[in-house]
Amino acid sequence: MTLLLTLLLACGDADAPEPTEPTAAEATAEAEPAEADAAPEAAEPAPEPAPAKLNLNDATEDAFKALEGVGDKMAHEFVEYRPYVSIQQFRKEMSKYVDADAIAGFEAQVYVPIDFNNCDAATLMQIPGLDDANATALIDQRPFADADAFQTALKAVVPEASLPIAASYLAGQ
Repeated sequence: MTLLLTLLLACGDADAPEPTEPTAAEATAEAEPAEADAAPEAAEPAPEPAPAKLNLNDATEDAFKALEGVGDKMAHEFVEYRPYVSIQQFRKEMSKYVDADAIAGFEAQVYVPIDFNNCDAATLMQIPGLDDANATALIDQRPFADADAFQTALKAVVPEASLPIAASYLAGQ
């Protein structure tokens, strides 16, 4: 607005009003761009999805070597003891080489495929959110007619976000 007044005066319009100092509100409006003109705020980047775990029964030695804490020897041992039928078997075999903390680190990156009608509670508890009591309750409901029946029972005891993970851990899936 101040610019308009100055231009009118410069053009010799005698009837134009005298320029005045802008009010605080006008000064603020001139200093800050209008909301529509403002640059959009950068959206928060979407969180990275958790890396997928490797299936102990079908991942390659090279895939295992890419995991944190797994060298050539451990990758070879992972393959050597296949097929794994339980997470307990994996723990027992790997305990010949490393301590429980190292095994826990491996388990954060790998899984034993789950045979829902035959596996033990510890193997079922690879499913995030499934505790010992609920794993035992699922075992007590056996046999399940198929994977869908198992997943229906699982829905009652784990968070919704765990269901796709559970489906990916099922043997033969």
